[in-house]
Amino acid sequence: MSDLLDRVRAGGLLVPGRPVLVLLSGGRDSVCLLDLAVRIAGAAQVTALHCNFGLRDAAGADEAACVTLCERLGVRLHVRRLQRGAGNLQAWARAARYGAAAELATGDIAAGHTASDQVETVLYRLAASPGRRALLGMRGRDGRLVRPLLPATRAETAAHCRARGLAWVEDATNDDPAFARGRVRHGLLPALRSIHPAAEANVLRTLELLRDEADVLDAVVAAALAGAGDPPRADALRGLPPALQRLALQRLAGDGPAIGHRTADILGLAEGGSLDVGGGLRAEIRDGALGFGASAGRAAPRPRRMAGVLRDSDIGEILVQADDLQHRVRQLGADITRDYDGKDLLLIGVLKGAVFFLADLMREIECPCEVDFMAVASYGSATESSGVVRILKDLDTPIEGRHVLIVEDIVDSGLTLQYLLRTLEARSPASLEVCALLTKPERRTVDLPTRYIGFEIPDKFAIGYGLDHAERFRNLPYVAALAVT
Repeated sequence: MSDLLDRVRAGGLLVPGRPVLVLLSGGRDSVCLLDLAVRIAGAAQVTALHCNFGLRDAAGADEAACVTLCERLGVRLHVRRLQRGAGNLQAWARAARYGAAAELATGDIAAGHTASDQVETVLYRLAASPGRRALLGMRGRDGRLVRPLLPATRAETAAHCRARGLAWVEDATNDDPAFARGRVRHGLLPALRSIHPAAEANVLRTLELLRDEADVLDAVVAAALAGAGDPPRADALRGLPPALQRLALQRLAGDGPAIGHRTADILGLAEGGSLDVGGGLRAEIRDGALGFGASAGRAAPRPRRMAGVLRDSDIGEILVQADDLQHRVRQLGADITRDYDGKDLLLIGVLKGAVFFLADLMREIECPCEVDFMAVASYGSATESSGVVRILKDLDTPIEGRHVLIVEDIVDSGLTLQYLLRTLEARSPASLEVCALLTKPERRTVDLPTRYIGFEIPDKFAIGYGLDHAERFRNLPYVAALAVT
């Protein structure tokens, strides 16, 4: 018990005197977390949130157990009783929980994710969404959200609770194979343990190694590119070891297509030569320097000057090329046509950013549909979301009994979309789903059900194709990053 307390204290995510709101389900992990938070931060700095979704017969008993625990520990408890929302059940419940926490917390928000959850998350992400993100797992800190128990296993949190005489409740849905997490926990993990008894420990150790190695590689690549000049000289890149060549070229190419297999072809280009490398990207050598631009017939990667509104330095790297946007919009239109065939479909565009996307998307939907608009304010002219959402224009059309599809330009923190879903769900539509052109997984503070997604982009302020900064750049035909000055 003292070992776990010492490790969590040493992790620095719970700090004496710092306010923290603990997400308290009543299960062993959240009970353990609340007790540790009180012992480290002090009871006066700790509050707890319990969300009663009313989905199980035992929901009332779970709430009562949380009330008893908080009385014993001297912690103020907030209880939210919520009704079932639209979309995936678990995604909705997560969104509701984190949304309520964001409204209540004055400091950090602490979740009871453990090392056991970390392993399950990595395995699930590897199966569901390929990419580097899967191998990096959950972070100890994501903005205001902290996960102090990531170094601990479920066995250790249970041992802590027993040693402290703290009762917890068991949620049978955690073992339900109807949910993907349950299948990972009770199907995949036992299979891996049968291969090697230390399977979970090996996954966690791999995460640690990959993170350490990623930091080192990033530094090495940055140094190699700095030494190659600005713009990088092709001869300097040719002199690097093959592995470093691949990493350097991928860094230069940004978050576009994987180009490692074309390294020899790219560095084999002669002066004045160029090569399409896929994904709308073209490598070229001019005046001895290597650069990447748009393929022939695609949006020019160099920014256009528009009536004195733009400066070349305002626009950073291109995140999504123009014809990649149109290709994906056609795919989304086909998916929506299939899913809503024979249904009374209403598209709701979120002004102003989604206008470009919505106009193109509607032309690709082949089933009857109507359109309406809402306008909300959450960004202003800043490059960080304010977290405050206000409706500036409401719908003209009643949505009761309608199949409603919200069309968003980008899902960033998720707070704006969460507010819209809550507002529209209260109006009793037959169904309520979301189609987002762009999403930033690294920025998410709330998990939300998003049925249709165009592209995942990195944590950079995006402009173009309807997206603005201080009302500028909406008319770019591609999506780019705002240059950092």
